[in-house]
Amino acid sequence: VTDIPAIVTEGIRRGGFDEALVYIQITRGVAPRHHEFPRLPMQPTVVMTVKQLHRPDATLHEKGVSVVTTADLRWKRCDIKSISLLPNILLRQQAVASGAVEAVLLREGLVTEGAASNVFTVHNDEVSTPPHSARILGGITRDLVVELCREHGIPVVEREIPEARLHDADEIWVSSSTKDVVPITRLNDRPVGDGRPGATWKTLSRHYIQFKRRLCGLD
Repeated sequence: VTDIPAIVTEGIRRGGFDEALVYIQITRGVAPRHHEFPRLPMQPTVVMTVKQLHRPDATLHEKGVSVVTTADLRWKRCDIKSISLLPNILLRQQAVASGAVEAVLLREGLVTEGAASNVFTVHNDEVSTPPHSARILGGITRDLVVELCREHGIPVVEREIPEARLHDADEIWVSSSTKDVVPITRLNDRPVGDGRPGATWKTLSRHYIQFKRRLCGLD
């Protein structure tokens, strides 16, 4: 496949949605069932799905959401984006079953990320997020949030977050491509800060929305 942008454009046209969510999955190809790499040249397999994009419920940002902490049971190369998502699915389901919307994962006493999101904390107006490593899948939205913080003078540090620092945070956020940046107002059924979306999140969210509007030519 040499022209992914053209295929995406055609998929969006065929979908006919006002706003679309495009997902592309590429593997190295089809081979006999052996664990070693095949010796013959491989033809990549490309699968793309296009579905209607549903905007996040406004209440997610107005009131914030609840999360729970769980042990990070995934393999040790979480920086590789693969289709092996069973642990993430089980961890997210554990959160939903407890009345939360996301699981914040802990490994060896440190925050890694969410089951399907990246995590940020705020202490004294300074934003922290775990650094890129094999422990996390560095999301596009995560990187954009860091970029916007630096661009607009919001102090931000990429560093490890101990579990204790998560529990005494003034604010907690999670980010993903489909839900943007969501404020966490309850952690393990206890309020985060004063239990409402914080001032730093409100500032960052405003810059995030403005960036998206500029990107879409709406400003």
